[in-house]
Amino acid sequence: MATENSRVVLITGGNKGLGKEIGRQLGALGYTVVLTARDEQAGAAAVAELTDSGIDAHAVRLDVTSADDIADVVRYLDTQFGKLDVLVNNAGIAIEWDGRPTDADKIRRTLEVNLIAPFAVTEALVPLLSRSDDARVINHSSMLGSMGAAESGWEQMATFMTVGYSTSKAGLNMLTLIQSKTLATKGIAVAAAHPGWVKTDLGSQAAPMEVDEGARTVVDLVTIGREQFPHGQLMHKGERMPW
Repeated sequence: MATENSRVVLITGGNKGLGKEIGRQLGALGYTVVLTARDEQAGAAAVAELTDSGIDAHAVRLDVTSADDIADVVRYLDTQFGKLDVLVNNAGIAIEWDGRPTDADKIRRTLEVNLIAPFAVTEALVPLLSRSDDARVINHSSMLGSMGAAESGWEQMATFMTVGYSTSKAGLNMLTLIQSKTLATKGIAVAAAHPGWVKTDLGSQAAPMEVDEGARTVVDLVTIGREQFPHGQLMHKGERMPW
């Protein structure tokens, strides 16, 4: 049974995979967990699963590309909790590994979900985050968006590098750095997390890491002491990754 600690965390794309597992692990530590999903039934099912484990979990519908949905989430959080302590921008897509060439539409759709949406969601939630005494934003990124890693390890990474996905994550890394500077005056700490190659719908069953292990980087960033928090950095299992 989780012990309540009065801290509220919102996880986008939280109805399955890494999002749900992050919610499970944080919920077990006493966080109040709010999972978002485009599909209300999927969100409700995930919350029922977590609730059965003694976690204080809630679901709210959110298409991260919808300004109306984002506004609804802000109102929901304000009404239900009056604040937000942690935002995990987890929702993301990878649509270029379908065997067909990348085109401008795929790149545009990927940037909308993986880069523009985290910006829009975070901006909308800044007032609620500002009410927390330890507000944090964690952007779920990827080493596939690391220009340093791509430059030094292209031969190993080339098969996985796609224009839309990698560019969106590189952009998210820059957004993380910018947010860590601009939101610091509001008491909001920001960092990015690379989960690793994880067995999820996105990562496939070929991935070497299990979901519980992949969730650990975000969970550690949420729970680490404020004085140790790696502001504006891309992290994996406690280690800083190159931009």
